[in-house]
Amino acid sequence: MSLRRDYCTDETAEAPTALVGAFADPAPDHPATIASSLGISNPGPAKPFVPFAPQHPTPQPVGNVVDDAFAGYYGHDMEPTGLFGKKKDKAAAGAKVEGEKKQGFLAKAKAKADAAVRKGVAGAKALAKGATDLASGLARFDFKLYSDTFTAMLAVAKKANGTDLSDKNNYQAFAGDAKYKKLLKTAQAQEAKMTRTESQTKNVKGRESKVISRKIKGRNAACLGFAQVTESDESKAQFGDLIFPPAQAAGIPTLVTLTANDTNGVAGMLPITGLVVEAIDVDALAANKDGTIAINMAEVKDAGVPASQQSLSTDEFEFQFSLCVHGLHVDEEKGLHVGPKILVPSDKMDDVSAYGIDTDDGVESALAHAIKGEKLDLLLLWTSFKLVQGAKGVANMSLDPAQKKAAQELFGSLDGMGTQNSFSEAVEAAEFAELNSTTVA
Repeated sequence: MSLRRDYCTDETAEAPTALVGAFADPAPDHPATIASSLGISNPGPAKPFVPFAPQHPTPQPVGNVVDDAFAGYYGHDMEPTGLFGKKKDKAAAGAKVEGEKKQGFLAKAKAKADAAVRKGVAGAKALAKGATDLASGLARFDFKLYSDTFTAMLAVAKKANGTDLSDKNNYQAFAGDAKYKKLLKTAQAQEAKMTRTESQTKNVKGRESKVISRKIKGRNAACLGFAQVTESDESKAQFGDLIFPPAQAAGIPTLVTLTANDTNGVAGMLPITGLVVEAIDVDALAANKDGTIAINMAEVKDAGVPASQQSLSTDEFEFQFSLCVHGLHVDEEKGLHVGPKILVPSDKMDDVSAYGIDTDDGVESALAHAIKGEKLDLLLLWTSFKLVQGAKGVANMSLDPAQKKAAQELFGSLDGMGTQNSFSEAVEAAEFAELNSTTVA
């Protein structure tokens, strides 16, 4: 609203004088408002207040988007596929319904798509299992985890089936590691002396069949290395049922007998066809004298490893070394022989130069002995090293409860899952079992 002033040249306009007294306008019926002052007609009563409401459609439940996409086309109704909806009853799915319509093009295309998806899911599961085995480092071994009367893992060279072996599953000692170039040359020189037996069955009509054999260069695919061994009745009782023959199924370890023709050229060194991983029994170590164990690690110049010496109590030793690996040799009479114990350092299991070997004079460097090729060779040490690397992941594989517990006993501490501090020495009751296994530091 604005005030307007008119300007005149002769006289000034004066504002009109309001009437008073009897001539004054009577009082208005309604109070003055802005609209009445401006001469605007009465707009009527105010509209009632309407609360704000969002103008969104109410969500409605929808069905299977895949089925809905195909539903109704050419008069074909689609049932749930089982992948996106409820599984169909196999018997009902296979039963022929009288008068049912023949599948059209889209229905057939969808059925093929569903089958491809199901096949893909199954294939993905198989690949996932294969990837788990590969990631665990056990892809080159057939192995069995024992959990009934004793805890141990037995591993042998991987077989495609119960009898066939492949050289592609064999390790080349210290190959692929730039740190051990000099050791690789030594390992290759050791392996160049290895021989194996080649056998052939000769059949001639009118004569009795016979097997002929000869010594040829190269190691047997079942051979995991060479070592000095001693006969073991305990090992025969534990693993004797896996000596070949009879043939075992694929994936089940089979201990193979190798003859005198399978050698590395060093007297007293016999071929190893099985590896046993178990927890260290300190009382059974030859190095254990008066409750203490001397550790004398010789210098290994080719690996840049300095010499070191220390003496530990048995308890201190078990904190530093938790596992051991020993080889198995099967003679021609099916007797089992064991090789020296290779000791695995708990905190340096990824460093093969830190592995020890049990001797009468104490724990000594397994690498120094392997270079000499007297108690064991570099191939056996390297194969044992690789097995332990893979076996560490067994606790994460799909196992039954007993095997899971066995894997935990063997490899739990290597996975960082061991109990660092517990109350077990003070509390033995079963109701405190969970508390005793709790890590507190």
